Amino acid sequence: MKVAIASVGLATAQGSASDISSGAPLRPVRELPWPADKWATCRRSYSAVGIEGSIAGSDRWRLLANRALEECLGGKRPSRETPLLLASCNGAAAGFNPQVWRHAFASKPLLEGTPWEGQTLPVFSASCNSGSHALHIGGQLLRAGYADELIVLAVDILSRASHDNFEVLRVLTDEPTPWQSESSGFILGEAGVALRLVRTEYEDEGATLLDGPMLASDLADHDGLSRVLSDLRAGNPELILGQGTGPFESDGLELCALRANVSDLVPLATPLLHFGHTLGASSLLSVALAVLARRSPGALPALQMASQSAVDGRPLFKGHARQDNILVTCRALSGACAAAGIGRSCGSRPRTVSGWRTAGEHGPLMHRTLRRVSAEALRHRPETPPDVLVVGMEEPLMPDERASIGGRLLPSAVLELTPGFVPQLIARCWGFTGAALCLVGDADADRTTNEMMRACEAGGLRVSRIILRGGMDDRSIEWSG
Repeated sequence: MKVAIASVGLATAQGSASDISSGAPLRPVRELPWPADKWATCRRSYSAVGIEGSIAGSDRWRLLANRALEECLGGKRPSRETPLLLASCNGAAAGFNPQVWRHAFASKPLLEGTPWEGQTLPVFSASCNSGSHALHIGGQLLRAGYADELIVLAVDILSRASHDNFEVLRVLTDEPTPWQSESSGFILGEAGVALRLVRTEYEDEGATLLDGPMLASDLADHDGLSRVLSDLRAGNPELILGQGTGPFESDGLELCALRANVSDLVPLATPLLHFGHTLGASSLLSVALAVLARRSPGALPALQMASQSAVDGRPLFKGHARQDNILVTCRALSGACAAAGIGRSCGSRPRTVSGWRTAGEHGPLMHRTLRRVSAEALRHRPETPPDVLVVGMEEPLMPDERASIGGRLLPSAVLELTPGFVPQLIARCWGFTGAALCLVGDADADRTTNEMMRACEAGGLRVSRIILRGGMDDRSIEWSG
């Protein structure tokens, strides 16, 4: 049994999937929709077409989500029993003060106007790899017979607060140069990406088959991307869609992993140049663009690169021909890594690859809940490596009182508050090489998580679960599996 991506819906700075497939002229980067601070290193952004800059928070999230879903579903209303898997790095957060941030992943207000209105669902959150993580579990659920079709939806919005956090991390620039020695960062973007996945027993001209995504966690030697590429065995790709977000230290790790596993003649591209960095939606956006690249009669202008080659000599994609087999990779700053193959010759792999290695370093921790997790983790490491490590959080972690100076979060706090930091921390404490996921949602959403994980276990996966109960500064930690 294989998994096919039957349809795609997009809401991006370059428009819809239909706009992109038709080769519509590329839209230029815009000025930020808010006044830039005098010390800003980046004063531009890629905002979604047709959405006013004054619209923020959950209202903006819903607009992106509804546009992507409408195109993906093609006007057909699915049954309410059709599973929807949500993914986002920052949810609908328009700010990171506690009263806003704690509700950023509450799904009920985000699903208004969709066929899933009124449902409470968990949100996969793993920084840049949020969409890949939801897609991974979606494929596992279909292979396990949980459903015959499902929808994966990844959304992240532009916000001043998010932009300020990346300024603090010093990873923004007005002139991105992916995979070049002078690369210093990216321009922020936003996107809504919806994919409809179906079970299929055969290949045909209309089916785009999914190999993976394979998931892993970086440990001390930063080898996570190499391991997922080795495990994927994606055949002979004709194009690689990677990250290239910079800074160059990060790009260099990505290039090194590709060089060790994929012929250096295969050209490389990234959506970053024409869409901006779309955070939790970025990995799913790459998958969607790979699907469009396969189905379009010619090359997509949205994937054409400005430079001729990467610093290591690998050619960058110039869009001269349609590509049939495409490798999609993502390495997040958090250490979450993913790779997937898109193409008719790719075969589905119903297993994950995991094991134990020497525990990695995680550095000093500011948040007291994270210090507790770190102190307790090794005592709760299972004897046998699970296939999937799943962390559930009823609310994201709140900023520590010491976490800001002059109204801005410290760099360490920015990283620690990202929900996907928690499973990566546990993976490093355990020396766990496999898939480490985070799902954010309250007790009602946790019931859906339990149902999905039971289905994965029925399909043969070993799942370890850790749940952070409660909110604000009152958290309990439940270890199981």
